[in-house]
Amino acid sequence: MKKLALSLAVSAMAMSASAMDPLPKEAGFSGFLAVGAAGGSVESNFLAKILSIDLGNNDIYVYDSPDQTDIIIPSFNYNLGYTFANKKTRIYAGTAVEDSLDFSTNTVLAVRHDFDSLGGIELAGLAPGVAKLEVWEDPYQLGSNRSSTERTTSGGRLTWDKMFGTGLEFIANVRKVDIDHERSGESLGLSAADQKLLDREGDVTRIELGYAFNTMGDDLVVRPSAAYIDRDLDGKAMAQDGYELGVSFAYDAGNYTWLNRAAYQRLDGDKANPIFNEVNDANVYVLASELRIPDPFGWEKWFTTVGVSWAENQADIDFNKSSVAMFSAHIGRSF
Repeated sequence: MKKLALSLAVSAMAMSASAMDPLPKEAGFSGFLAVGAAGGSVESNFLAKILSIDLGNNDIYVYDSPDQTDIIIPSFNYNLGYTFANKKTRIYAGTAVEDSLDFSTNTVLAVRHDFDSLGGIELAGLAPGVAKLEVWEDPYQLGSNRSSTERTTSGGRLTWDKMFGTGLEFIANVRKVDIDHERSGESLGLSAADQKLLDREGDVTRIELGYAFNTMGDDLVVRPSAAYIDRDLDGKAMAQDGYELGVSFAYDAGNYTWLNRAAYQRLDGDKANPIFNEVNDANVYVLASELRIPDPFGWEKWFTTVGVSWAENQADIDFNKSSVAMFSAHIGRSF
């Protein structure tokens, strides 16, 4: 059985079950396009809209855990590129969802080369995603409609797969968070120093090590992973750092592929929030599962996917808690 392609994409969220998919066997243009929809629920006091679809209430009257908002959103995923004649070098453009709780997406522009003994190495630039994401300018504003503003991320990623011919994998991801109009706490009459503590812009770094174990003749791949996360935001009451422990597995039954991932994050806050006088410590839990069926109805080169995902941020500060639960379905075509 050929090595599994293990990129797990569920709804508007994506998590890696392997550092990189195998290179195409043939040189030239290849990739896939997929369209679909996702539906479910979102709880957040910070997210406003995605693709102009509401993710939260315009107004709040108390500082409490967020209310639930039910949503249905369209989804479009692609990965299109060119493999050179040596069949070891590829350039491509695609989509990447970086965070299952805040809907951060990026457009990926990457170059990859597979070395004979060193392993596969990929350098990727991360540009803002096509799906417009909006957050509240001042999420702490009470008693009147809050204004939304665009949030984007951009940066770079280094991936080293099959290090020295082993199952060891390394991924380093650095992104800059930009908010068009960051006005957190402006409505509360805070001092300039206290308002600065609430700034949500800054840098997010993630460094991950994983190991892919192939079993059952490569039909089953199990990948435990550990990551260091540094949310070095300008507002030190919003900044966090910590670790993630995760495990992914993928089973290829021939007529379907089943992809799964579970992860736990422990994040420690930096400074106390000036509104709540608490530090932004949090435990984050993520579960996702996707079933992929190739050649549905006998359509060659087509595929369908159905997936479910759940993520929850159990922050010590009730106002900062969040969760996302989604069901998704896609149809796509490989080239």
